[in-house]
Amino acid sequence: MVESLLKNREKQIKKVLIYTLGLNLFVAIIKIIAGQKFHYLSLSSSGLESLFDGSSNIISLLAITFASRPRDEKHNYGHHKFETLGSLFIAALLFSSALQLAFEYKEVILEKKLVTGQFGLIPVVTIILSMIVSFFVSYYERKEGQRLNSSLLLADSSHTFGDMILSIGVLFSIICSKFGWFWPDILIGMGIILYLIYMGINILRQNLDDLLDASPEIEKEILKEIEALECVRNIHKFRARGNTNWMQVDFHMLLDPRLSLIEAHKISHIAESMLKESLKGYCRHIDVTIHVEPYEKEHVDP
Repeated sequence: MVESLLKNREKQIKKVLIYTLGLNLFVAIIKIIAGQKFHYLSLSSSGLESLFDGSSNIISLLAITFASRPRDEKHNYGHHKFETLGSLFIAALLFSSALQLAFEYKEVILEKKLVTGQFGLIPVVTIILSMIVSFFVSYYERKEGQRLNSSLLLADSSHTFGDMILSIGVLFSIICSKFGWFWPDILIGMGIILYLIYMGINILRQNLDDLLDASPEIEKEILKEIEALECVRNIHKFRARGNTNWMQVDFHMLLDPRLSLIEAHKISHIAESMLKESLKGYCRHIDVTIHVEPYEKEHVDP
């Protein structure tokens, strides 16, 4: 059942990534060509940034393929973290792209090799078309990312929405060039570099906790409800790790020592069901392990 769900999720995420890959490569090509032909640094930088988007889609396809593989003897908890690793690799590509663009702007600023842009209808149409595509891709990825609980799609959606915002600045710099104002072209290009760095840091912050097994926030009320069950005396050593796609939870539960093994087992199943029901709106796959112990006044864990 779980393997079937993983395969279905993998298939749907791959479909989204393939669609957006084609669109990202299309806008990247037209922006780079228009930017080089009409000498707009900001437009060329935006094109390179879109080319990065296409590269990140390919990385995401590989990551989700590995992440959807079922658990095996060597990976008892599955391969979920491949998706997190894919997101972190996207962050690394963002930093790399920012560094590459910074070297290009070094020639313009420090060596004063400024080439003024040539205003025309083609650059204007190119960037407007890019804005429309970026808006659609961002909306589509966010919608599917929320439905499928995919950190990869949500990370890429936020990044693509930022592309659209930056494209407004690129359009502004192109219009300014018609009136002989060329400094906005340089400033917008530098803004793209800072934006790439910001997005990389943001993706790192969102995914490092998953990689380091940080505990997700779980409402304490559900634990009180479990402790309120008949014959349950105490819950302690509660631990959790994971994200909105997968989660592992384990805890110790002290029960009335007069219970039979069958009765204790039944209560543990009730507690597990309560916990899964409480978290089903937050996480898709939850693995719960309960260590049942007899209650003693002087109870000490080994």
